[in-house]
Amino acid sequence: MALAIPFLDGGREVGRWRIRMDSRAREQAAQAGKRAGGYTLVEAAIVIAIIGIVSALTLPNVSRYMETSNGRAAAKSVADAFNLARAQAIRTGNNHVVFFATVSARDTAGNQLQDHDGDLVPILVLNDGRPGSTDQNCVIDASEEKTTFPAVQGVGWGRNTAPSGSPAPDEAQPSIPASGSSFQMPGGSLTSWVQFRPDGVPVAIDSACSPGQLGTGGGTIYLWTENRDYAITLSPLGGVRVHVWDENAGGWTS
Repeated sequence: MALAIPFLDGGREVGRWRIRMDSRAREQAAQAGKRAGGYTLVEAAIVIAIIGIVSALTLPNVSRYMETSNGRAAAKSVADAFNLARAQAIRTGNNHVVFFATVSARDTAGNQLQDHDGDLVPILVLNDGRPGSTDQNCVIDASEEKTTFPAVQGVGWGRNTAPSGSPAPDEAQPSIPASGSSFQMPGGSLTSWVQFRPDGVPVAIDSACSPGQLGTGGGTIYLWTENRDYAITLSPLGGVRVHVWDENAGGWTS
């Protein structure tokens, strides 16, 4: 910066003034730059601190949201499997079997529950054919139609927060089975499958595909997440209800 001030020395004083002003301007500019740089670092530190605080407040909520979302999705898959098997049994006139991988991902003959790509799945609905037909054997045959449901991250079979002595409403078992399934064979042993007849009524079956009587097909599938339990109950006549364990109330809610 330079100011043209009319001194009587022919311009020498003007030159000195110009030099002094230029030097002072450079110093001021340097100091301003330092201050600007300092402010930028402070602002960056403040922004980082704010991000840390916001993250600390929001991440637990996001995790809880994802957990709840996954739990509901898994419970819906179980309910959808029951409803699909019942509807398809009525529509086609064929027996349909729902298999759950609560103990091992296998059918009555020990065949693995797999999707069309060969990956293991937790739930499989099998169109087992007409009652009394050759292929109606409660075994997954290559030619039979099947519908599978994928696994959901962070969800397991059984219980977590619900006490073992607090089964779902209308549950026949006095306690929650460790396997996560209260379905039974006709003889009373716990199992992980149930058959739907062409009239849509669920009945128990054993490993030889022998069906039980009317009223034997009811049961519950239990699921857990880190902070919540779910119980999906199939009534003896084919109705489905989803229950959620309320830890504060100490009971199941629908």
